Amino acid sequence: MNRAFVILVSTVATLSLTAAAWRSDRPLSALDTHVRAEAARLRAHFDQVDVELRTRDVSHLSGSQRANRAKLVAWLGEYRDAGEFPLNDKFADEAVPFFRDSKGTLCAMAYLIDRSGRSDIVNHVASTRNNAYIRELVDDRNLVRWLDTWGLTAAEAARIQPAYDGTPCCSLPGGPGENSRNTVDADYALLSMGLGGSSLGTLGFNLFSPSRRSGAAGVLAGTAAIIAGMAHADDIGDRRVARANVVAGSLAMIGGVRGLLRKADTRAQAPTPSKQTLVSETRVTPDVILSPNETRVGLRMQARF
Repeated sequence: MNRAFVILVSTVATLSLTAAAWRSDRPLSALDTHVRAEAARLRAHFDQVDVELRTRDVSHLSGSQRANRAKLVAWLGEYRDAGEFPLNDKFADEAVPFFRDSKGTLCAMAYLIDRSGRSDIVNHVASTRNNAYIRELVDDRNLVRWLDTWGLTAAEAARIQPAYDGTPCCSLPGGPGENSRNTVDADYALLSMGLGGSSLGTLGFNLFSPSRRSGAAGVLAGTAAIIAGMAHADDIGDRRVARANVVAGSLAMIGGVRGLLRKADTRAQAPTPSKQTLVSETRVTPDVILSPNETRVGLRMQARF
């Protein structure tokens, strides 16, 4: 059986098995458990804030302020239900609020301000005092005017912000210290081993015995490794493994393209006739010549050129 065909089959089987394992139900990692618990805590907090805002006496507000305030309460409920909360990925073992995290996820107040059309306020606060508590932003004139227009007090805005006297909101367990940077997700590690092995295996075939089949296997394995690496490029613990996947996948892709572009030489090398060959067939037979005077016995030679 052709070795390239064997590696192609093994590569497809490896990818199928790893994909099946990736989609199967897996036990939650410590990070998943932490994020889910923190999300539940924040939802409970916003539920309580929703009740407080709805039951507050707002008779002193104008009609437009009450209307705007009702929109904010509804938007806060949507923010709670979406469950997309900021990630503390900069300060290890510190309880620090984030107005907007490194991936662009907004805190509750930043979300409400941005939803109202004042992204300029969000950008200003995020670029100047991204980790400030809401109560520390009362000197921001634009923010104070926005609160008044939308019928919120500074105390209510501070109440919307969750408490940070315990575990930081949605931060990695233990913070982004050295341990968390060196921790690779177990499932992703297994997936990387399978994809990396397939990529390097096909690369070897395409370097020393290239063919169209080994080229197709290399392109397939390389593409899968690159996709897996890019998907985990922003994960703190998985970044180095992700880079290795991209490198291995790129090499496998290059080798695969080389195998696919290889042209099989189907022309048989016909032997070139020698110029010194003059006779291709010679035949010698006995012969008798009769004449009136004598009889002669000899040999008759026939040659074919």
